[in-house]
Amino acid sequence: MDIKDLASVKLGPLEPLVARIYRYAKRLPIVKERLEAEYAPIMEELRKSAKPYAGDVASHTVLPAEGRARADILAEIRDLDRRETDRWKDGYVSGAVYHGDPEHIAFLNEAYAITSQTNPLHSDLWPSIAKYEAEIVSMTANMLSAQRATDAQVCGAVSSGGTESIMLAMRSYRDWARDTKGISSPELVVPTTAHAAFDKSGR
Repeated sequence: MDIKDLASVKLGPLEPLVARIYRYAKRLPIVKERLEAEYAPIMEELRKSAKPYAGDVASHTVLPAEGRARADILAEIRDLDRRETDRWKDGYVSGAVYHGDPEHIAFLNEAYAITSQTNPLHSDLWPSIAKYEAEIVSMTANMLSAQRATDAQVCGAVSSGGTESIMLAMRSYRDWARDTKGISSPELVVPTTAHAAFDKSGR
């Protein structure tokens, strides 16, 4: 059996013991060398997938002594955008891009440009951002039937992305469970494929 095939073997109650033995075995030079040989081509493919521009486009790892011309920077950005646009415009993605209409993209770009210097942390300078956030929260709450809960106060915040939104939601659930149910050591029930992302406490 190939070493890579061991990951798919189901050992039932023996799995924790085998996993511990495997962790120790990986420290043996002969096992370590064999694993590295098995992983090398996989890691190389991952590297190529994650960094397709390596060796093709200049990499800037430190601040240059002299700034680059704005036209050069924009030209590089446009070139990379040109290479990547077809990946999603051809329709081979199940997410990532949620509205590909050119006119809508142009509208969004104009809105981004107008508000690019605003900072939600300073609503005294940009009260419009607080207005927009409140309206988004209200619209979302009403989509979830908040108007029916007359005795509930709905609040919310706009986050910077999906991962942060999930983390904030889980924190809200944790705090609610602690304050209303007295649960001080919560746990998460997750699919086995996501098990590695959590420790045993679910935190």
